[in-house]
Amino acid sequence: MRRILALPALLTATAVTGAVVTVAVRGGAAAPAAAAPPPPSTATVVRTNLATTVLTEGTLGYAPALPIVNQIAGTYTWLPAVGRRIRAGRALYRVDNLPIVLMRGGTPAWRPFVLGMTDGPDVTELQANLIALQYATGLFSAPTGTFDWPTADAVERWQLANGYPVTGEITLGQVVFLPSAVLAGAQNAAPGQAATPGQQPYQATTDLRIVTVPLNPNLPTVRVGEAVSIVLPSNASTPGTAVAMGPAPAAPSSGSSGSSGGSGGSGSADTSGGSTTPSAGATDMLTVRPDQTGATGTGDGVPVQVSLPTQSVSGVLAVPVTALLALSGGGYGVEIVTGSGADRLVGVQTGIFAGGQVAITGPGIAAGTKVVVAL
Repeated sequence: MRRILALPALLTATAVTGAVVTVAVRGGAAAPAAAAPPPPSTATVVRTNLATTVLTEGTLGYAPALPIVNQIAGTYTWLPAVGRRIRAGRALYRVDNLPIVLMRGGTPAWRPFVLGMTDGPDVTELQANLIALQYATGLFSAPTGTFDWPTADAVERWQLANGYPVTGEITLGQVVFLPSAVLAGAQNAAPGQAATPGQQPYQATTDLRIVTVPLNPNLPTVRVGEAVSIVLPSNASTPGTAVAMGPAPAAPSSGSSGSSGGSGGSGSADTSGGSTTPSAGATDMLTVRPDQTGATGTGDGVPVQVSLPTQSVSGVLAVPVTALLALSGGGYGVEIVTGSGADRLVGVQTGIFAGGQVAITGPGIAAGTKVVVAL
């Protein structure tokens, strides 16, 4: 029988040769007895999940945001610094020293808010924000979609807190509905410049950390909701979840650099150190959300690697690969520690190899069983 010291494809038999040394003694004390051999190293059979993976390149950054479009005529008097996080209820920028306020919502405002306006999702969004920001306390507790007198009263409270004339009405452009908080990016305008409707005063992203991965036919199929691993530039790994998949964006014009949505140099490589496959043929873009966003830093456009599962099994019994023995008649076995001093050799069937472990089945093999492993 032979002890397996590597993956099955690289199994090598090792032989231990001993040498007998004869010592001529002419009187004197007898030679000391040889030291007892150290006890064998052991490992415990565990029930676990195993997966083989392939590495591919991705880009870590922030999820894109809807554009911030100005609807107010006047003069820009304040714009946020790059990287500033702006949440609901805070000013996106100022025109004529009055704040243009972010409110949460998926439907853009397209009309002023006044008594007598027809019901609509924009009114519902406005009311939901007035409730969340505590301007509707004692007036209403749930959005109705109708701009009524209680809503106008809540608007007056909001106007008073933000320096607007107290009218109970909101002019188009004084609030901007976006689905999430935003991070301010590069400015397209500067304080003192004229503000006109239709301008985008600065670029923005959401504050949600994501990794975008160009996919190509050589990569395994990934399902939305599947767990993956993100390998950061520091070589630290952090878990992530596949949250979306869609067509890759159009290739940038010649000479332009990649964005947080992926770069032209992305590709895939196997875990054995194989060559990188260019992603020029990528047809889809996978979006991965880190499970622990704090572990990914704050950088944008950071090149990372993503470990995608190629094969996985759940709830299998597994031991270290070094527990396998190559049997003289073929196949593999493990040496079970019985506790009586007479270990027992058992033939096993092997399954998936991953992360230095191998799935096994065989008589007497159960979670908690101790087996001998090679050093």
